[in-house]
Amino acid sequence: MNAQRLVTRQEWRWVLFLSLTALVVTCLPYLLGWSLETSERLFGGCIFLADDCYSYLAKMQRAAQGEWLLQMPYTSEPHAKTLIYVFYVLLGKLVALTGLSPVAIYHVMRVLLGLGLLLTVYRFLAAFTEQIVVRRLTWLMVTFGGGLGWLLVALGQSSWLGAPPLDFYLPEGFAFLVLLGFPHLAAAQSLLLWGLLFLLKTWREYPNPKHVALTGFLWLLMGLIIPFYVPVAWAVMGAAWLALALRRKSVLWQEGLAAGAVALISAPIVAYSAWIFTHDRVYATWAAQNLILSPHPLHYLAAYGVPLVLAALAVRDAWRDEGPAWLPLAWVAVVPVLVYLPFNLQRRLVEGVQVPLSLLAAWGAARLWRSRRRWLVVALLATMLPTSLILLAGSSGWMLARPAPVFRDSAEITALDWLAERVAPDNVVLTAYDTGTYLPVRAGARAFLGHGLETVDADEKEALVVRFFDVTATDSWRQQLLEKHDVDYVFWGPSERALGDFDPAQAAYLRQIYNLRANPFSGARHSCSSCPGSEWRPRCGAAGIYRCGTHWLAAERRWRPITKRQPFTP
Repeated sequence: MNAQRLVTRQEWRWVLFLSLTALVVTCLPYLLGWSLETSERLFGGCIFLADDCYSYLAKMQRAAQGEWLLQMPYTSEPHAKTLIYVFYVLLGKLVALTGLSPVAIYHVMRVLLGLGLLLTVYRFLAAFTEQIVVRRLTWLMVTFGGGLGWLLVALGQSSWLGAPPLDFYLPEGFAFLVLLGFPHLAAAQSLLLWGLLFLLKTWREYPNPKHVALTGFLWLLMGLIIPFYVPVAWAVMGAAWLALALRRKSVLWQEGLAAGAVALISAPIVAYSAWIFTHDRVYATWAAQNLILSPHPLHYLAAYGVPLVLAALAVRDAWRDEGPAWLPLAWVAVVPVLVYLPFNLQRRLVEGVQVPLSLLAAWGAARLWRSRRRWLVVALLATMLPTSLILLAGSSGWMLARPAPVFRDSAEITALDWLAERVAPDNVVLTAYDTGTYLPVRAGARAFLGHGLETVDADEKEALVVRFFDVTATDSWRQQLLEKHDVDYVFWGPSERALGDFDPAQAAYLRQIYNLRANPFSGARHSCSSCPGSEWRPRCGAAGIYRCGTHWLAAERRWRPITKRQPFTP
């Protein structure tokens, strides 16, 4: 396994061709989504974990409007602007620079950074083995491999032991999910792997301050994308240092000092994040709600059982190898500890482990292949492919029905685009949950409710919204709710009407400023009303927007009668 560790041009051509093939495959569900658009149902540009995807687009939208420090756009509580989601802030600046939509930039970067990740993975593997067949097999397992979640689904156990299979929804654990939907995860994992490569150089060539600084800087950048990935890198580094010390049977002071310097360089973003999420009430509540805990340990065996079986065949050879094979061993060994630490994001600490585990599995598969049990190798590897195929086929078939929230109602989008030209970033809009998820993407205002994790007290607010649109609620209660949460606008569209029969047009404390009426002969049109004394209140609308009465006085100087051709500016 000791390697010359060079990647030939032929290898790079092979990797590039298959990387582009993989990325084209991940684009197919999105292309299908746009091809299925109708005049009434428009594709939102997100498929996998759509709520989170819309959240990233919302951050890009705010950054494109000029912000560098962000607030959470999915809660009404006032809170400080902070240095969060730096990756999507930068993408938002790219939106402003190019004039492209946030969705377009998102998917361009998904493809480019996905390509970068796949090339990085291959370069990382080359540092550990000179066997091209092992490099290629490992890379294929990382790129296309899944777990045995498909088998659980086939057996009717999609909620086995109280949780769905990990390989269907945990991008930190499976690169195919990263390629399918998350450019920031691709960037972060690439930085993690490059940092480990330079760490190896640091330990081989110590004292070389350049490599120490570069490793720390790469992980600092990674922390700007996802802060808690930095402690994961520290844990892998610590486990690798311990493995190397055991191999050499001595305390490695120089390597330990280098590791400490790397940790110090990358620590500021971790300290900043910890301070924000413990000292600001809104962010602390977000952290408390953001529970991504590990499922039963058997779920990890279902997800990684096949590569673990193959990897077990290579452990002895990897430990005895003269090269740095101790690093993937140490990485795989430390992950079971990480994923059950007392931390609210337990299962996300599996970050990147698919790479070293697949490398060990490929070594084991090569050994098994040489023993003439080739049928077993083929059978085991074949079990890793169905999950990815199911994800592609399932998401594509699911979209044929144009479901929410992946597809949006055209009346909703038209109304939100109208509102976008008139609201301030701090304005709060009360909507149903589904509308609130998408509102900051189009309008740039804050949603009273819209994200299960980023909305403070999301469950309570969802119950309040349901009651608000229920006809049995009293007007005095509704007014108190609007005043308590400083709501500026009420949105009334398809999702809101599905919650109840309350008609905002009949409420004296709400003033309709926008109405979209569906006309089967002439198409959709909008009407606006702004004069405080106007009695004009259309009641049949595909979407309506209402200004809350508690804000009339502050806005009174801007209220003015309008003509049919004059736009309203609240």
